[in-house]
Amino acid sequence: MSELISPHGGVLKQLYLDGDSRQRMRDQARTYPGWHLTPRQLCDLELLLNGGFSPLEGFMGQADYAAVLADMRLADGTLWPMPITLDVDATFADKLSIGDWIGLHDPEGVLIAVMRVDERWQPDFGAEGEAIFGTRDEAHPGVAYLLHRS
Repeated sequence: MSELISPHGGVLKQLYLDGDSRQRMRDQARTYPGWHLTPRQLCDLELLLNGGFSPLEGFMGQADYAAVLADMRLADGTLWPMPITLDVDATFADKLSIGDWIGLHDPEGVLIAVMRVDERWQPDFGAEGEAIFGTRDEAHPGVAYLLHRS
């Protein structure tokens, strides 16, 4: 019997690749457009990869985002208090289509992960501030971060 508690959502979602799979993906990623993650995005990605954000299997899509803002739950009903999204600037987003793959790089340019673009949508940071922090007031540090650094 394990003494470990069960992961949130019941299944640990570790997203690391190993061995040949990792090398193949690295080789393929050389042809992908790359996004340089902010320090916050890098922290979120690390937690996605190591299972710290289980049951998430990647950054949230619009359905999960909307459900979290409305009810603090993922679209499947799993309790989840905070949106975990990858917001990119319009210049980068305009180059992408659904189904494209992108490389995710740390601030020094090291490839950390790859991801497929499954959706393109824009979060509503004002509504997010209201839902998560209870205010749209930019004097609140969380709202200020959403509106000016996201």
